[in-house]
Amino acid sequence: MLIDTHIHVGQFYDLYHSPAEIARLADDVGIDYLAVSSTTMCEENYEKVVREIEELITLLRERVLTTMWITPFGLEGSIAWFLESDIKWRCLKVHPFLHKNDWSPTGSQFAEVIDIARELKLPLMIHTGVDECCRSSKYISLISSNPDITFILAHGQPHEDALMVLNNCNNAFVDSAFMDIDEMVDFVNCGFANRLLWGTDMMIPSRFLPKQDMVCYYKSKLASFKKSVSIQDYEQVTFKNAMRVFRM
Repeated sequence: MLIDTHIHVGQFYDLYHSPAEIARLADDVGIDYLAVSSTTMCEENYEKVVREIEELITLLRERVLTTMWITPFGLEGSIAWFLESDIKWRCLKVHPFLHKNDWSPTGSQFAEVIDIARELKLPLMIHTGVDECCRSSKYISLISSNPDITFILAHGQPHEDALMVLNNCNNAFVDSAFMDIDEMVDFVNCGFANRLLWGTDMMIPSRFLPKQDMVCYYKSKLASFKKSVSIQDYEQVTFKNAMRVFRM
């Protein structure tokens, strides 16, 4: 089995990745379940986002683990497009890098998202990176003070920060989106094979590797990881952890 916990559909700058394209990718590389959010959220086009997710569900049915991407603007009322739709949401997501003046871990916006996660009983994915606005360590107090919520630190960056969070918070996971194989193996070697989720950020790599066939890229990275760890750890990362997070 293979579960990818970090995939995108929709508009990304000048590229558009349609539901049909994402469905083909899932079939071509053998993804059994995929957690999907729409990059069309960058346009705050809620109606279009709902339409994309619904179309993907029509194509892949229960294989789609729907991720509700929440923005600060959405919290002002537009999120109703999501909450009042017929979509069964499986995960929440926030992206502090895109809203650098928002998403303070101690602010009211994050508190509201935590309330939504608690009410809907959903995990919360947080984009992390090397910038101060979204370093993994910035959220350690938020994560530790909400032990009933499962947090996913997307990208697990900076690497040392993410390791510190995992060491201190049993309710935290990281995903491997845009993470190189050496970093993934280091999480495993540090004893966190049970807290690392296979995620690829597809189809975002196509913007940075325009000449690379994305199916080959995907299969190559998956094969490289499989060669680098034990079969037990490979299975833990590529599907067993996700089954726990998404209560499958």
